[in-house]
Amino acid sequence: MTRAFRAVFPADMDPSTVVSVIPTQIIEVVLGFIMFLILWRLRKHTHAEGWLFGVYAVLAGIERFAVEFLRIKDDRFFALSLAQCIAIAIFIVGLIVMKVRSAPAARPPQPAYA
Repeated sequence: MTRAFRAVFPADMDPSTVVSVIPTQIIEVVLGFIMFLILWRLRKHTHAEGWLFGVYAVLAGIERFAVEFLRIKDDRFFALSLAQCIAIAIFIVGLIVMKVRSAPAARPPQPAYA
């Protein structure tokens, strides 16, 4: 793990020692469920179609960005991992979609009864 992921271990540690890691998969499931609850609560919004997808993209970007701090990764791009850079891009796209689709949804024409 030291060579592959640049993880730092004590010099006197036995190489056959099992190293515990943070279960980021469980954290992602919990955060994904929280995102679901937020999106479910916002499902009856009055914005144009696509706005809720923008909210999802913002939440997904935040979730991935946060979880990546807990993972042992070696693909650093400046101070951030590649996944964090992509998460920032998804977050920005989500904000743009939310801004563009923030106008109230157009109501379909009501049928005229004689």
